[in-house]
Amino acid sequence: MRLLVVDENPERSDVVLSGLKEAGYDVVATISKDDDLREGIRTHQPDLVIIDLESPYRDYLENLIMINRENPRPIAMFVAQEDSTLISEAIETGVSVYVADGLSPKMVKSILQIAIVQFTKFRKLQEELDKSKTALADRKVVERAKGLLMAHKGVTEEEAYRFLRKLAMDQNKRLAEIAENILSLSQLFKG
Repeated sequence: MRLLVVDENPERSDVVLSGLKEAGYDVVATISKDDDLREGIRTHQPDLVIIDLESPYRDYLENLIMINRENPRPIAMFVAQEDSTLISEAIETGVSVYVADGLSPKMVKSILQIAIVQFTKFRKLQEELDKSKTALADRKVVERAKGLLMAHKGVTEEEAYRFLRKLAMDQNKRLAEIAENILSLSQLFKG
């Protein structure tokens, strides 16, 4: 597993790196908290990012939101002191695991495994939510198109649905796409 380590303390970084290497991880790069994390991820393509800070600040956490949108991956954050507000904010930004009291070489392997599992579960839930939202939006469009056909062609709901489905099959398009086209056409004739 390829790791990118962000650390603000070079002495602590040496301890972290030796613990990671002992656990069998490949540390592809170590950068400071002031370096461009987005560029580091693009350049090194790590499987997991470890952030070891005394205390994360809000701008840094906001930057993680953009990183998770552009190039999502598990992030394990290790901090020196516990702060319940920052824990919530960090998890909201996409941090998979937030550990207070710094990075312990003995616990590295299990914490990173937890980060990967949490990240995978979150991504799966996000994908399911996105699919559900798309399906609901598609269904609404189809229902509106059926209503339009029923009103203007004087057909039943079943006949309107069959008409839409046949058009979709004949044109090798999604049912929602055909429904959107019909709704768009109807707007042309309104004005």
